[in-house]
Amino acid sequence: MTKRYLTIPAVVAGALASTLGLGAASVFAQDTQPTTAELMKQIESLQAKVQNMETQQQTMSTKAVDDTVARVLQDADRRSQLMQMEGFTAGWSNGRFMLGSTDGAFTFMPSLLLQVRSVSNYDSANDGNSSSGFEIARARLGFDGKIFRDWQYMIRWDSGQSDGGGAGSANLEDAWIQHSLSDQFSIRTGQFVDPVFHEQLVDSGMQLAVDRSLLNSIITGASLTYTEGVALNWNPDTRMDAVVAYTNGANSQNTNFQDFPVGKANFGLVGRFEFAFMGTVNSPNYNQFTSMGDKDESLIMGAAVDWTQAGDTNLVDHTIDIQWNAADGKWALYGAFVGQWINNGGGSGITGVTAVTDNDSYNYGLLVQAGYMLDQNWELFGRYDYTKLDDAIAVGTAAGTADTFNEATFGVNYYFHGHNAKWTADVSWVDNAPQGTTQIGVVSSDDNQFIFRTQLQLML
Repeated sequence: MTKRYLTIPAVVAGALASTLGLGAASVFAQDTQPTTAELMKQIESLQAKVQNMETQQQTMSTKAVDDTVARVLQDADRRSQLMQMEGFTAGWSNGRFMLGSTDGAFTFMPSLLLQVRSVSNYDSANDGNSSSGFEIARARLGFDGKIFRDWQYMIRWDSGQSDGGGAGSANLEDAWIQHSLSDQFSIRTGQFVDPVFHEQLVDSGMQLAVDRSLLNSIITGASLTYTEGVALNWNPDTRMDAVVAYTNGANSQNTNFQDFPVGKANFGLVGRFEFAFMGTVNSPNYNQFTSMGDKDESLIMGAAVDWTQAGDTNLVDHTIDIQWNAADGKWALYGAFVGQWINNGGGSGITGVTAVTDNDSYNYGLLVQAGYMLDQNWELFGRYDYTKLDDAIAVGTAAGTADTFNEATFGVNYYFHGHNAKWTADVSWVDNAPQGTTQIGVVSSDDNQFIFRTQLQLML
């Protein structure tokens, strides 16, 4: 073989060495070509380098994805913390469902009261008239709670028969804002229950009988009365509570700023004071007329006055009441005196007040009631109330006039789950009844009538 032909393998070997990263000197230092085993080893080395590069690239891609996911989760957590106001809680407490922040600064509590009632009324006048049927006594929805700890609110509607809403029409009841000024003082403005009669301040779902008394309906003109205004509450300790309010007047719910005769009244001034001889004025015992669930004995007395002026007519409602709840959760007693003085100027303009020109009058009434728990579910109760109207404004009835009214009621409660699920049945005797009391099952009559009522209640 000539020298010219021997140079060809050397050139190929040089090129392969350059490709494989081998130095030219090392190639030409060899007298012969690389063996097949050496070439395979070099190829395997290249394959290992390529695999290592692919692994590094895949690792870098996985880390980038993980970093992106971590940033998204951190952002979502930050946003959820802002929405949760540094924590969120929900649960059931004291018969209410609550949503709120863990620090208690923000709360939202929905409320529901549904009372389905059956009423049968037998009126002995006119050879006996009877009527019976079902009604939605109350269908109430609302919510209340706190904002920033020292601000409270409540909004509530009712479309039932008993509180003036009327069937199928939503009636705004509570709509107020309250701010805590200090540990002892708070101020409330908006529409709220007129803070006079304790029977009205006890919620409709916490009553002993199916509904409030005939006395309450005659004096106030409704089962439950509201007013609009501003009230200052003073609670110096657990045994004492007082409230003073400047309002649009008695029974002035859902009215505007206009005075009588365009509006209902010129103004109203209200004051109520409560003192606990035993227990506390803030006790749950005082917010119901039963001893169901009571664990502490309480004895609380209250007194109140409401002066409403409409035109030249002045109305002064006043009361003194006392309530005792036994420590053993058995007995609950309540009594009240209710008075109403009317300085009549020839037209009251006040809902529920009968006007007689140039005559002053004084109306009053008494109420006593008692409840006794037989066990944790069954309760017996009784109530008697008496109303005396001044002869000058004797109320017209279906067949004449009357100035005295008696009501006696006896019944039973069964608590499935406290007030949240309760069944009530009672029977009442009424000797006379004025107009405007059908919301409690009583019709206008000048003779004896007997009323049987049964009611199923759900409350949240």
